[in-house]
Amino acid sequence: MAMRAGFDFSGGVVIVTGGANGIGAALARRAARAGATVVVADIAGDAGKVLAAEDHAPGVIEFQHLDVSREADVKAVAGGVRARHGRIDGLVCAAIVQPIVSVADLTPEQWTRVLSVNLNGVVWSAQAVLPAMIEQRSGSIVMFASGTADMGKAGSSPYTTSKGAVAAFAKTLAREVAPHRVRVNLCRPGIIDTPQFRNSNPGADYSKLDRPEDPVGGLMFLLSDAAQMTGSMVSREMPWHCTA
Repeated sequence: MAMRAGFDFSGGVVIVTGGANGIGAALARRAARAGATVVVADIAGDAGKVLAAEDHAPGVIEFQHLDVSREADVKAVAGGVRARHGRIDGLVCAAIVQPIVSVADLTPEQWTRVLSVNLNGVVWSAQAVLPAMIEQRSGSIVMFASGTADMGKAGSSPYTTSKGAVAAFAKTLAREVAPHRVRVNLCRPGIIDTPQFRNSNPGADYSKLDRPEDPVGGLMFLLSDAAQMTGSMVSREMPWHCTA
């Protein structure tokens, strides 16, 4: 007998930063189909508007233009979501940049931009949703880790540094907000065929990669009340297509 998984997010409100494409967009579609109101916050306006215009019944997807590196803008978007919908139940921090540059050639501007988006953007986003979640005494924040932070990756020092820092930040925040029944967890999705991966890995064999939809089940679990855990990581170490 096949086991079937399902989630009911009816009445829930989820913010997905960097959700206009890739894993974020796949999650936004799935959460909306589960009944959530999903706010996709991204700088990719064209893709975000197309995503929002799709039929996601019974839920909906809204699009908000946002550069997560701008703390005041992040706070304004989160405040607007709370004002419109009365609550914020979930935050998924999927916004990243990943330039390819060696340490020898790295500029201060490149270093600052990556950490501003990949690390600071996570901090500002989490900070912005906490007032609503703490008042509700419920909420789930999901951040993305990466195996490259453990192993390193040539040409990606700003990215790997940011991912290691995000993992440390998530575990610290989880301890701080646990008394308020707010959960903070990490997802390490594996190697996924996304626009960011293609930009940072030109010439790779993309046919061997997993799809953006493949890690979404784990993310839905972390957002749901079934995931009564915090400070933890859901990790996909083996590609879905891998066989013995």
